[in-house]
Amino acid sequence: MKRSHLPLWAAALMLACAPALAQKTASQGIDEYRAMLQDGNPSELFEAKGEGLWKQKRGPKNASLEKCDLGKGPGVVKGAFVELPRFFSDTGRVQDLESRLLTCMETLQGFSAAEIAKTGFGMESKAT
Repeated sequence: MKRSHLPLWAAALMLACAPALAQKTASQGIDEYRAMLQDGNPSELFEAKGEGLWKQKRGPKNASLEKCDLGKGPGVVKGAFVELPRFFSDTGRVQDLESRLLTCMETLQGFSAAEIAKTGFGMESKAT
């Protein structure tokens, strides 16, 4: 009588694939994610770059955006985003954050909004 080795092959295959079959629990995945962020969140780099651009004197008028009114008063950034878009009386229109920043860059720094709009996201702006 010939004995089948199929169960032996199946066991060998299961052992070989065991690491791939072992899955992490959700809490293990979250713990790994937290460990990766221990040194800092990568989004903080974008935040720091934005803060630098806000305070840096740039453009033909050599001015910063610190006097830009995002709807909470000149220079107030905290809490402004949640109230946008909104109507601004100085422009006579409803603006979101992007269009409001363009307005501030035009009026405070002297840049051309049309030229800034030609610059793609993530590209270094020629408006420095």
